[in-house]
Amino acid sequence: MIIIGEKINATRKSIAAAIADRDEQHIIATAVEQVAAGANCIDLNGGDPKAEAEIANMEWLVKLVQSNIDAPLCLDSANIDAVKAGLALVEKKPIVNSVSLETERLEAFLPVLADHECMVIALCMSNAGMPTGVDDRVERAEGLIEQITGIGKKVEEIIIDPCFVPVSTDPQSARNTCEAIRIIHEKFPDVHIGGGLSNTSFGLPGRKFINLAMMATAVYFGMDAAIVDPCTPNMVPLMLAGEVISAADEWCANYVAAHREGKLK
Repeated sequence: MIIIGEKINATRKSIAAAIADRDEQHIIATAVEQVAAGANCIDLNGGDPKAEAEIANMEWLVKLVQSNIDAPLCLDSANIDAVKAGLALVEKKPIVNSVSLETERLEAFLPVLADHECMVIALCMSNAGMPTGVDDRVERAEGLIEQITGIGKKVEEIIIDPCFVPVSTDPQSARNTCEAIRIIHEKFPDVHIGGGLSNTSFGLPGRKFINLAMMATAVYFGMDAAIVDPCTPNMVPLMLAGEVISAADEWCANYVAAHREGKLK
């Protein structure tokens, strides 16, 4: 399971303030606690309306975080210049979050991805917008895999994000997403599947319960990557248990290892 810690994101007020103030200790503590909770990659998003500011934020975050943790980084930005700045500084093979089938983004990202050793999150969005059902998610996943492998990436370097959308606005969205995960997993067993599943609970109270339910269900159908808050109680143990139930963790090896490392709490 690829567990990407989502908390260093400028959409969070405390993180936005820490980035603006260059509060190193707050960012370091946030990175360290996520790794301790089970994250094996840390997402960095220094989003800013000013393009140059976002580039500077990405550079600062990459330098700071990788000097204080041993996990690789996920460079999270729609600003291709911010992504380039991060790629120039990373010391471990990163994940780039994210390319899509939207023409402008696809044309900007593909040459950069081709020139760098990285994994990539491929978002099932197109010029038509967000997917609404099963078939459009699967069709877009196929298109993304074709485009990304066409520039030399291996299938196993791709994480397909089927687009997790709020069930509060589309009651069928979670079912459709899970069915799409199942089909994509069957068609492309070596591709990774996952994304920001906490979007599923947007607008609802007690969001952690929705997120946990979505996690368990999606893992059963083939999800093996997730951008989550690993510090949420039971989140990481539930992921690991889900892989046992879905037979993705052969002979329960990862689950037993996690128990020995004290992660099943």
